[in-house]
Amino acid sequence: MKLILLLPIFAVPMILAEEPSVTLAGVQVVMDDAGEDFDGFQTFNMERGHKVALIVRSKGKAMVGFDDEKSSITLGGAKAEINFFSNMAFSKDRMALKLEFHTSDPVTIDEKGNFKVAGALPLVLAGGKSETRSEAFAVDIDAEVKFAEDAEGMPTMKVKSIGKPDYGDAEFEIVFSMNRKMEEFAGMQFYTKDGVALKSERTGSGWFGFGKQGSGEVTYQFEKKPTDLILAVETWTEREEISLKVDVDAGVALAKP
Repeated sequence: MKLILLLPIFAVPMILAEEPSVTLAGVQVVMDDAGEDFDGFQTFNMERGHKVALIVRSKGKAMVGFDDEKSSITLGGAKAEINFFSNMAFSKDRMALKLEFHTSDPVTIDEKGNFKVAGALPLVLAGGKSETRSEAFAVDIDAEVKFAEDAEGMPTMKVKSIGKPDYGDAEFEIVFSMNRKMEEFAGMQFYTKDGVALKSERTGSGWFGFGKQGSGEVTYQFEKKPTDLILAVETWTEREEISLKVDVDAGVALAKP
């Protein structure tokens, strides 16, 4: 007779990462912009209406994307427009995001002088990074940055210009043209053809076009002129799209006369 040993089974709770949190960072209200009376100089440089600033903070995953065209926020029931400053809206570590919303439509105020900020924010979160290195390329104008054929999601890049920067203490600058926006990537690092990491600083980037259709460029400065380089592109991994619910109260506390 076989002896069957039965072991107790314990339910192990699944630990889920917390969603990012939304807090109210500021409120601005203009009852009378007075622009016509003061040659266009409006009160607080703002049209009549309500404006709020929100800060989104992540508990674990980096926030690597935000679709401002799909965000939907109301202030006291009135549909609000967004002021989104693209990559500058994110903190350097991508753990915080600052957004501003405004409306000139009538806002419903409760008996305490507060109004509801409600809606949803479409975010893309990422749990990690992955590095893909290019083949070695010469630092010459029109030199192409090539990656292995099986490398997925890499940008098409070419050396657009090289030389002494117009400003700063760096000795050398490289401007790359590219077919992707820089904010799509976690970062870039340069190595010599022998694999030695080089110190560099990104001093600018731009996108010329509408949406995903267009062309971009990115500028890096170096302490001295490199000869042959390897470019390592960092991409976000474990990406997750979420719709973050917003439900906060906003108001302005005024001192009693």
